Amino acid sequence: MRRTLNRALLGVVATALVATGCGTSSSSSSSGSTSTKSSGAKGSVTIAAFNFGESTILANMYADQLKRAGFTPTIKKLTNREVVEPALQRGEVQLVPEYLSTLTEFINVKKNGPNAKPLASSDVNATLAALQALAAPRNLKALTPSPATDQNAFAVTQDFASKNHLTTLSDLKGYNGKLVLGGPPECPKRPYCQPGLEKTYGIAFTGFTPLDAGGPLTKTALQQGKVQLGLVFSSDGGIDALKLKVLTDDKKLQNADNIVPVINTKVNSPELVAALNKVSAALTTSELVALNKKVDVDRADPAKVAQEFLASKGLG
Repeated sequence: MRRTLNRALLGVVATALVATGCGTSSSSSSSGSTSTKSSGAKGSVTIAAFNFGESTILANMYADQLKRAGFTPTIKKLTNREVVEPALQRGEVQLVPEYLSTLTEFINVKKNGPNAKPLASSDVNATLAALQALAAPRNLKALTPSPATDQNAFAVTQDFASKNHLTTLSDLKGYNGKLVLGGPPECPKRPYCQPGLEKTYGIAFTGFTPLDAGGPLTKTALQQGKVQLGLVFSSDGGIDALKLKVLTDDKKLQNADNIVPVINTKVNSPELVAALNKVSAALTTSELVALNKKVDVDRADPAKVAQEFLASKGLG
């Protein structure tokens, strides 16, 4: 499972990732890194990536754009956030594509304990300010978040949405038929899952089926009609292919999990920040969904997908 409900609180179980430099020749080193060949004069930058296609795509985008800006990028194989964040803090890696609210709560809990008051919210600017305050003492800096998000979302089948005129979660308030919710086993106790849907949207569920967090069990159950609403992720590339529809979180129940580059301050420079901010600004959630589909569904090479996207935006 590539992510979990409220990633920062539940953790991300991950295995090693092999990634390549974006659209360039590369060579592996004994440290498990993949180096992009370049004679960049502005210094080297090691980019960490998690073990799912989206993170690989983003890491390759960063690498390609940094190479164009005169840096020498390397994408390094790492595992989960419990490994990535300390490595970033120590400067063993200098850059990682992260998720705004997830990292905020990860560091919040690490600093203030498991019962810490949540600092992340649906407000991007407030959450970024909270992250910056937590990150600074760790020699970390979060750059400008992208409009693109990868956060908890809830989906129905396209057919169910059409028959019941559903586009937002609020539209479910008046629904009186069978409405079984599917998601990870912890969903009935999590404020951003079943309790939040009931309290924030007034949705009346007729049952709950424990499945997984945005994985194949939930999506199959939706297709088969075993559940009518299921927890997925907003940037899942398989949503359209499976004829599912994400209902808009119009009352902003979910935290803002925008894609955000996070750097170790030792590589902080105007040139590096400008290059990464261009990538963030160019990406939207719908485009991220399409890119994920190419990698996760169509099995395209993440480096090539990243290069082609940047080129389409005049950045590659």
